[in-house]
Amino acid sequence: MRPKTKRRDRTQRLERYLTLAGEAGSIAMSLRDKPTPLDWIGVALRAVGVLIKVNAERRGAIAKNPWNYFDDHAGELWTEVPTEFHRLIFENLAEVTIDEAYWDGDAGSAYLCRGVVGGEVVGWIGEGDAVVDGPYVLCAREAETYRALGERVWQRIGGRHVLFGNAGLVLDPFGVDDVRPTAQMRELETRMQRFLDAELARSYLFAGPPGTGKSLAIRWLVRRLGLGSVRIDLGVLARLHGYHGSQSVATSLETLLQLLRPEVMILDDLDRVAASGPLLHFLEIALRTCQIVMASANCTDKMMGAALRPGRFDEIVRVDRLDPEVLRGLLGDDADLCERLAPLPAAYVAEFVKRRRVLGKDAAIGEIADLERRCGIVAEKTEAENDA
Repeated sequence: MRPKTKRRDRTQRLERYLTLAGEAGSIAMSLRDKPTPLDWIGVALRAVGVLIKVNAERRGAIAKNPWNYFDDHAGELWTEVPTEFHRLIFENLAEVTIDEAYWDGDAGSAYLCRGVVGGEVVGWIGEGDAVVDGPYVLCAREAETYRALGERVWQRIGGRHVLFGNAGLVLDPFGVDDVRPTAQMRELETRMQRFLDAELARSYLFAGPPGTGKSLAIRWLVRRLGLGSVRIDLGVLARLHGYHGSQSVATSLETLLQLLRPEVMILDDLDRVAASGPLLHFLEIALRTCQIVMASANCTDKMMGAALRPGRFDEIVRVDRLDPEVLRGLLGDDADLCERLAPLPAAYVAEFVKRRRVLGKDAAIGEIADLERRCGIVAEKTEAENDA
């Protein structure tokens, strides 16, 4: 829509007046001879049509431009909601209205629309049934808007543990009831609890090859500490924003933080995103908001040194292989296999135990070589990705 000027307004008014004058003259001409009742009805309908047409033209002439609204309106600044949370906003909107001052009356024209989430205003631009821009929230009420939305999310999910992944925000199953904790996990539990008792927020980075049990250890610790959590699959955010879209990834993470305000924030696969300035800033914000921040990474070699300092990650926890005591417990009577299976990550040992239970001991032992080969392939691929 073109911006209006005083000259354009005067021209449009003159066009409307001439239209009215022309139509009035035409109506008068039709009534100069003896009009019948049918003529009067026709004149009345024609007059109504003229008024509707002129009013529509007037409305179109004075309609404001909705595309300018979210730049700065009456001193109010707006910020756009990250793409992955659009559906969440629209699912929880109430009291939706169209602002007639920002619509020219044409069915195919853009219009300004507003709704509320828990009393907080959300706005967007629509065309027909489609949303073509937004939604936006007021910068001055951003935290309050996300908090109001977050309350609805927690109520809908109905649990204390939330996962953000391919399906959006869902209940995190956190199945760790049958986990055999390692000595390292038990020591960490005691250590974390001491910092919690001292009311000091802490951050931990769990680093080690794929399948060594980093994510399992994190979930077990959260359950043992009795804290609510939000776990984020950073691989999903990486695909949405691209590996180098660190600013977009950080914005999405900050939105999740404002939305859910968890006691524990868990970042899966931190090495999937670029550890640049925006992400480092987010880590500091998360540590000021949550009681504990925990992340996992297959390799820390490519991460910026600044990400590894205290204040971003206070402690680096190395998880390389199964605890010997846990390994012996898993193998039971087959303790003679400990030496051969000890170099394998936990996921591969767990797979061996499943095969032994279902297929029998001899068949499972015969397939250990295949598990070792697969483990080597994964390690080589991971190393190549880290070198890229």
